[in-house]
Amino acid sequence: MGREYETFLRDREFVLSGRECILTLRDLSPGKMKYRGINVRAVVSSPPVPGEPILWVRSVVGLKDPDPCSVRIVEELPDTFEGRPYSDYFAALERAQG
Repeated sequence: MGREYETFLRDREFVLSGRECILTLRDLSPGKMKYRGINVRAVVSSPPVPGEPILWVRSVVGLKDPDPCSVRIVEELPDTFEGRPYSDYFAALERAQG
């Protein structure tokens, strides 16, 4: 079985535009690292590209899109982003996007 991730998105269309974007992925692969979260710069493809890890997309309230995508990780980013505690997560991602 290949790698699988999931992410929660506010703006699905931007992420599926074929441009690089910053995402927080949750690893769904079996083993010790299952559910580990990583911040990445990535390109998402729909329909999935053969050979790339599967990406399951969820809305901000957790509704799962029934059709998977694939994700090509360009760069792993630091575990944390600069920001105030309990501030808006999506605003912090936008600032990181630049």
